[in-house]
Formats: sequence, C-alpha cells, structure tokens
Amino acid sequence: MGLQKTDINGIVHIDRTYAERVEARQDIVRQYPGALGCLDSGVDTVNELYEFLMHEYLPHRYPTMFRLSLPAGTVQNLITSETLPLTAPADRYETLRIINRAVDEDFLMMLPSPDGDGHSLQAFVWAYPVGFDPQSKLGLKLRELHKPVPGYKEKLASSMDRYFGNLEPGKVMDRYFGNLEPGKVMYRVNFALATNDNLCERGEYHLYPGQEPTETDFDLEECYVRCELQTLFALPKSGGKVLSVHLYLYPLREIKDVGLGMQMAEAIDGLKLGNVPGFHRYKR
Repeated sequence: MGLQKTDINGIVHIDRTYAERVEARQDIVRQYPGALGCLDSGVDTVNELYEFLMHEYLPHRYPTMFRLSLPAGTVQNLITSETLPLTAPADRYETLRIINRAVDEDFLMMLPSPDGDGHSLQAFVWAYPVGFDPQSKLGLKLRELHKPVPGYKEKLASSMDRYFGNLEPGKVMDRYFGNLEPGKVMYRVNFALATNDNLCERGEYHLYPGQEPTETDFDLEECYVRCELQTLFALPKSGGKVLSVHLYLYPLREIKDVGLGMQMAEAIDGLKLGNVPGFHRYKR
C-alpha cells in the first residue's frame, strides 16, 4: 500500500501551483456542481471540518497566507484577497464551495452508516475525480465504494470496516493497518497514467471484469503520472472520518529525464506479480 506515518500538518498541501489550482477548482465546480455533495446526516461534519480549517488549521499552518481576525470573525486569504467567515454558512453547499476555493484538497467525509453497518460517504468536496461522477458515490458504504477494486472484498473489506470503527473521534490515527497510535496520521499514494493533464478527469481509467481494452492513439510525450496523496484523520465532535486527497501531475517525460523511466516500467509490470495480480489489468 505504500503507507507511511505523517502528522496533522500533512492534511493540506500548498505549493507554487496554489493560485492557479484554486481558480481551476472553482471552474470545475461551475461546470460540474456535483463535485460537491452532502447528505443531511453529513452537515455537522462539513461544518466541523470548515471551522477547524478556518479557525485552527490554516492560520497556524500557513500564517503567511491566511490571517486570522477573531474580533471580526474572519480569516483573510492573502493570496486571493478573499475574506472568509470563521463560522460555517447556513447553506451546506456554500460551506463546501468555500472549502473548495480555499485549499487545493479534496475531502471525502465518512460517517457510520444509518443502518449501523460500516461507514458510508456522506459528504465531499471532490473536484478531481478520475473515471467517475462523484455524485454516484454519495451515500455508498466503504465496501461499495471499493467494489470494483480487485481483491478488496477478499483481503481488505473486513479490516477496513474494523479500522474505521476503531478510529476514535478527536484523535488523528493510522491510515490502514498495524497498531492504532493516537496522534498519528497515515498516508498512502494512489496513481494512474493519464493521456492528458486534466485535473478533473471523468473519462474511464479502469478496466472492469468483462471489459476489453480499446485501441487508443496517444503521444507518450504528452502523458502524465497522476498521483493522489491520501491522508486520513478524525474529527472530535461529529465523529466524521475525513480522507484528504491532494493531486500531483507529473509529465511522463520528466520521470524519464531524471532517470526513473525504467523503475516506473518495472513498477507497472510488478503489479501483476503482487498478491492481487488483477490490479495490473484494473489499472489498464
């Protein structure tokens, strides 16, 4: 899984692409309003995440970019010059829109399923999906979200359900396996090869059972490695479990130019040599 421990500082990543990315995120939401989703049961988690980001996290993690004013009840984004309220708006979708344009991060918010069986996706800011419409995922349980993933049901479903059940509100803990250590965050990297540099890619990226690959012309010089840095943490009041996802796009030619082309080819071929060989076909 490529898991490593990190800390709470890693739930939001800001770099030199920040200004263009947050502008692009707003364009995506205008084109695809379904990039934002929230069930009634997810409102408290959305509001808690918003107020944690605006009041606690961003002004302290990135003080040269976000200026907190407690008397005014606002935080100022010094890059975009926008002044944001510290308290979540009454409209849940306005709250999600502000989160979307404040940080270059997708947030998937999980809560116990209404029927008491596992956890389900009850709210999200999901501007950068790959191969699907986020609205089709709203309300699905963890095992249903991963249903197409080879080997998930047999090797991961039970342990993932237990893990989310044991991820205590108010503590930041491990992403997947091993001893649950309070105060830790676990992250993993998910990747795909893309034939363009679109941030929001709703075309098909996976090969499912019964499907055959189609012949497609593409230029390797225009291909990208699409990497998602995924970080899991818990919120103390609502009990929401939040997966933050930061997208990186690397031109394939750059990987080759720095001498890592052969290693990447070996990594791709190695997918069929692991304990779930079906991943090699799935990632086609």
